[in-house]
Amino acid sequence: MHSLIDFFSNFAFAQMLLSVILLLPLWQRNPSVRLYILLMLSGCGYILGGILAPSDPYSLVWWVGFLGGNALPGAFWLVSLSVFGDHVVLKRGQYLLASLTLMIPLSAVLCQFIFSFNLSDYSEFNGLIKYGAMLLELVLISHALVTAAKYWRDDLVQERRYIRGGVISVSALYIFMVIFLEQLLGLDWLILNQVKAVLLAILITAINFFLFNLRPSNLFETVKNNPEPETLIPASSPELARIVAAMAEDKLYQQDGITISGLARHLSIHEYKLRHLINGEMNYRNFNDFLNYYRIKEVTEFLAKVECSSTPVLTLALESGFRSLSSFNKAFKNTHGITPTEYRKKILKGSG
Repeated sequence: MHSLIDFFSNFAFAQMLLSVILLLPLWQRNPSVRLYILLMLSGCGYILGGILAPSDPYSLVWWVGFLGGNALPGAFWLVSLSVFGDHVVLKRGQYLLASLTLMIPLSAVLCQFIFSFNLSDYSEFNGLIKYGAMLLELVLISHALVTAAKYWRDDLVQERRYIRGGVISVSALYIFMVIFLEQLLGLDWLILNQVKAVLLAILITAINFFLFNLRPSNLFETVKNNPEPETLIPASSPELARIVAAMAEDKLYQQDGITISGLARHLSIHEYKLRHLINGEMNYRNFNDFLNYYRIKEVTEFLAKVECSSTPVLTLALESGFRSLSSFNKAFKNTHGITPTEYRKKILKGSG
C-alpha cells in the first residue's frame, strides 16, 4: 500500500517540477507566472518532505518540507487571485497576508530552535498559534476557491474553465482531508494518504495537460485593448453579425443579469460555440469584458452630450447595465484612464 502512495507522490512531484522547468523561460512575462512557479516549488517541497520523511527534526529535507508545506496555502491563494480573479492587481498587503501562513509557524520553530522556547509547555499560547494559523489557511483557501468559482461562468477560455473546475473540486477535497481530518482531528489512516496522493497527482496532471498541451498562454496572459467587435466581422460570418447586432441594436447588455447562456438562447447558438466565437474571433477572455465594451461605449457617448450633463453618472451606469457604481468606475477607468466625472468635465470643457 505504501508503494502506491510513493508512486503517486513521486508522480505529482515530477509533474510539479516539470511545470517549473517549462515556465522558467517565461519568468519575466508577468507576476502570475512567477507566483505559479512559487506554488509549484512549494508543492515540490511539501511532497519531498513526505516522501523522504526525515527522522532528524532539523535536517535539510525537514526544512524543505516544512517551508514548502507552510508556504503552499498562501501561494495557492495568491495564484487563485492573480490567475482566476477579474483583472486583479495584487497589493502588498495581500502578499503580506499570504506570507503569514509561513511566517507564523516559522517564527514558532525558530523560537524553539534558537532560544529553546518550547511552545508545548504553554498550552494556551501553543493552541493560539496552531489553530490561528490553521484558521488563516482555511480562510485563504476558501476565498481562493470562491474566487475560482465566482468567475467560472463568465470565463470564455475553455481550457481555463477546465482548470478552474479541477481546482474547485479536487482542491476542496484535498484541503478537507489535510486540514480537517489530519491537522484538526489527527487522523492518520492509510486510505487517506492514498486518496491524497492520487488526488494531487490527478490535479497537477490535468493542469499541466491544459496548460502545456493546448494553449499555454490562456492561463497567465491577459488580453488588453480588445479591438472593437464591429471591426471583427467577416462578411462570411453571419453568426458574428448576429452577436454584434444583439448588442449594438437590441442592446441586450442593458438587461439585468444577462449571462452567456441567456445570450446563447436569444441567438439560438450553442453556448460552447458562442464562447468560442467571442473568445476566438473577438479576442475577449471574459464575458463581462465583452458586455462592458458596449456599456462603456454607451455611457461615454452620453457623457459627451451637453443635454445629458445634469444626468448623474450613477443613472447612466445603471441604465447601461452595470450593477454598481464601483464596478462601473473600475471598468471606465480601465478603458479611458480617468474617472467618468473627469472625462465628462474634460469633454464638455473642450466642446464649450
